[in-house]
Amino acid sequence: MLVITQAKNYCTRVMQNETENGGLTRKINSFYLAVLILMTIGIATIAYASHPEIQRMPIDELKKLIDSKADVIILDAQLKDIYDKGHIKGALSLPWKAEVREADVEKFDKDKLTVTYCDCGPGEADSSDLAGQLIGLGFTNVKILQDPSIRGWKKAGYPTE
Repeated sequence: MLVITQAKNYCTRVMQNETENGGLTRKINSFYLAVLILMTIGIATIAYASHPEIQRMPIDELKKLIDSKADVIILDAQLKDIYDKGHIKGALSLPWKAEVREADVEKFDKDKLTVTYCDCGPGEADSSDLAGQLIGLGFTNVKILQDPSIRGWKKAGYPTE
């Protein structure tokens, strides 16, 4: 019974405080909640930016290009240790990072067909963001390997190394 009485007294004090300061505490809490929600949405939007304007390349199309010995740059956006465990044969490691710099890509021909991939699932978040950054650095022919990307490549039995 004592706990119920204490809780009731606490609630009464909170309500009196809210009444005395015009509900300021509630307004401040609502403001912080709104800011938190907006920040979460903003971070999610940035993290999952899928760049729908960048063309996706089906797995079979990339396989045909490789088989025909086409001049194509294939970039694996996964972490280096994941790349080292197995990647599309001929792919180069360029792990995703928030800001790719000119020095990171100076060895690549910006006019060659460049295909990025990751293992991020629908939206291809890392490879999509990497592709967008490459375009921002002046690459002229960038595509993203369509989901299921490396998983689909491996499932099809296509070569990895």
